Amino acid sequence: MTDVADTAIGAAPPTSLPARPGEASQPGHDAARAALEHFHARLGENFYLSNPELRHTVAFHIGDHVDSELASHGAAVAEAEPLVAANDERLNYPRLEPYDGVGRRVDRIDHHGNYAAVGDVIYGSGVVARLVEAGGLREGHAFNLLNCMLGEAGHNCPVICNFETARLLQRLDGLPQRDEWLAGLLEPSYTRNLTASQFLTEVTGGSDVGANATVAWRDDQGNWRIRGEKWFASNADADLNVITARFDPERPRTKGLSVFLVPARLPSGERNSYTLRRLKEKLGTRALATAEIDYHDAWAVPLTDHVERGFNTMMEDVVHHSRIAMGVSCLGLATRAYQIARIYADERTVFGRRVIEHALAQENLADIRAHVTAMQAGVFRLIAMQDEVDTGADERSERVGFIRLMANVYKHVVSQAAVDHCHHALDTLGGNGAIETFSSIPRLLRDAIIEENWEGTHNTVRAQVLRDMLRYEVDAAYLAVMEEELERIPSLPETAAARRALERLRDGFAKLRGADADAQPLIVQHQLHEMANLSAWVALLAEAEHQQRTEGVKTKAAAARYFQSRTLDGSAPTYDVAGRELIAAVVGAR
Repeated sequence: MTDVADTAIGAAPPTSLPARPGEASQPGHDAARAALEHFHARLGENFYLSNPELRHTVAFHIGDHVDSELASHGAAVAEAEPLVAANDERLNYPRLEPYDGVGRRVDRIDHHGNYAAVGDVIYGSGVVARLVEAGGLREGHAFNLLNCMLGEAGHNCPVICNFETARLLQRLDGLPQRDEWLAGLLEPSYTRNLTASQFLTEVTGGSDVGANATVAWRDDQGNWRIRGEKWFASNADADLNVITARFDPERPRTKGLSVFLVPARLPSGERNSYTLRRLKEKLGTRALATAEIDYHDAWAVPLTDHVERGFNTMMEDVVHHSRIAMGVSCLGLATRAYQIARIYADERTVFGRRVIEHALAQENLADIRAHVTAMQAGVFRLIAMQDEVDTGADERSERVGFIRLMANVYKHVVSQAAVDHCHHALDTLGGNGAIETFSSIPRLLRDAIIEENWEGTHNTVRAQVLRDMLRYEVDAAYLAVMEEELERIPSLPETAAARRALERLRDGFAKLRGADADAQPLIVQHQLHEMANLSAWVALLAEAEHQQRTEGVKTKAAAARYFQSRTLDGSAPTYDVAGRELIAAVVGAR
């Protein structure tokens, strides 16, 4: 027995490792630091191969013909993550240089040196050309999701703008420079391609597009000119600006708006007549240069066969696909945040056990993983339907209505959830979670907050869904398509529960139509979540059955059961042995 007198309070420990110069680390510190070093090493794991749920979703929808390409790209984006982190450091944000060395107006945006390298990785996947090809949305968005796990909005936002601008240009055969612009947009290299942007927002309001005041007018030669300003212009140094402008001041609201393309360079090679007023200081997406832009009678071309149809083209095609892409982007943010938290939970030991062995930490991670897995299934099922419409394989009106509805629903639900998921993934890391240099979760969280309001705030999307329900009866389309979706999956115990949930929604839609005009927007906000949860769950059930049948794996089945219990059953969680085993199965705890 040790004599107490020999171990006085404050005495040096009997043994210790030699301290490093200038430091006072003890053996316990070194062991903990070694675990953190292993955590950081694992952050470089292949984004695709370490995500079996995404890999199976790809196999389920398009087979394995791009599996090796996705695996190669998964390694490339993992290697690019430290470069993205460097771009986001305070001293490396984009800078606006209004003038060159001799005082000429250039409005050049200077990016950190890593910016182009990351861009070459993202565009190098051929993601834009994959998305543009008819029927290529599933394949393209698989690459897009991997890209978005980087949280690099500086490139991933323009990627979608390139895709949507190319789709518009493909429809305009007689447009000067169309083929040159198209080739530039599809070029799989940031250092050689053209990038596009989309500017709707003006100081009059972002969601209130009908209040836009920037005008389009025709000069004596019949050329369209743009005069006015844009207030929140992201990818401000784009080669091609797609913007809204008022072509007829006499027509009220959106009826007087159309969509135009404003190139940074005129056909002669000279700079077009617009200037950048200043860059915005944003909470997130900081590598994405966002500016206020003044158009001084800039040269423009309409992006539609008839100027009066331009705004409908913008809203029904460009914004529609942007909202689908927002769902994918936010899934990417949440997926990467979960991956980081899960790795940390494996490597970090607290109170004598690894974090993943603590019940509360397990449940927190299970909440994230089950929801992300379900929403991934739902969003990719929606994308598959869009591919079928685009290729003419299924153009039924109820499918078109369902897609129109769910593009808005998933944008709303997934973007809102991404903020919560990134937040609670950060919780897993404790105090380390708040450190910007420790992991990318703080940056992912900041980006998620920004992206949540892109392409329409929550209230704007809710209002859009309500209008579409009352005008186009997209709720009836939802019910019809969901009946078909239930027929796609084998008879499972969950099928009856799904049908009951569908009937609850049917009753809810009827009550919505019977409510007064002030109550309807309040009611519909809850129905958006119910629609997303049910359709995602049914899509996940189909994937789970396929995964178990073809791979003998039950991870998606576990996620589906957990998702059902937490979002659809309406009952309190149970923590008996079976309940705790389900939580462990969802996160793969061992």
